[in-house]
Amino acid sequence: MADVTYVLPDTVRAPLRAREECARSTGCDLVEVAPGEPSPPSLPWVLRIPPAGRDGYAPPRWHDGAWTSGFARDLAGDLEGCPSAVVIEPGPDRNRPADLVRAIEAVRGAAPTGPAPPPSVLVAHRPGQAIPDGAGLAEFWAYLVRRAPALAPHAGLALDPSALYAAARTRTAAEVARIPPGAVRYLRVHWQGERPDLADPVPWRSVFRLVRKNPGAVLVAPAVLDPGRLEAAILFCMVMLQERAFT
Repeated sequence: MADVTYVLPDTVRAPLRAREECARSTGCDLVEVAPGEPSPPSLPWVLRIPPAGRDGYAPPRWHDGAWTSGFARDLAGDLEGCPSAVVIEPGPDRNRPADLVRAIEAVRGAAPTGPAPPPSVLVAHRPGQAIPDGAGLAEFWAYLVRRAPALAPHAGLALDPSALYAAARTRTAAEVARIPPGAVRYLRVHWQGERPDLADPVPWRSVFRLVRKNPGAVLVAPAVLDPGRLEAAILFCMVMLQERAFT
């Protein structure tokens, strides 16, 4: 059974202290922030790099070693303290598994030194990018475990079932089944920004079955746009993790 920790998602927009209070009141133990935002004053946090095109972000060029080193250096220079985890995007098709492994090493290597260990680096997926679906996630993870096994405890996959559905449609359940359960370290739960429901086209039972098989820690971000729906989204996750279903 996975060791699940809830993360206040970056979809909750408010001053940082108010977000910390929201996290505590809803049972979230971490706060998700974007690059350039200050780190929370007391709670641990997750740094999530926005998808290309959002907030002016350009597609990541992980295939370019100099660009990757510069990105990691600039990212570390903006940090106040060290996040528990960093979620990165795969970027265009030109970025191969070897490039993503190098990106993980660069981000961890550039992290601020101090009492906290370097962050875990979690690789996301996105329709139309280098890793669009479950097969792509499985291919990347197999490469990492084979070529950089010492990195595996400090890396992982960031799964967004809504984005997976956008790429796979009716094949989504089959794509979920391709993903190695132990590799999933982050789950972004929503349906197009709304509270998830079993009536959604996303196969939530398959998704949470995958998470339950994970023997390690999983960060769960209930990424709803309406903060008033956050507690309902967390309740959905709790129920699904207990193998029950809403009526």
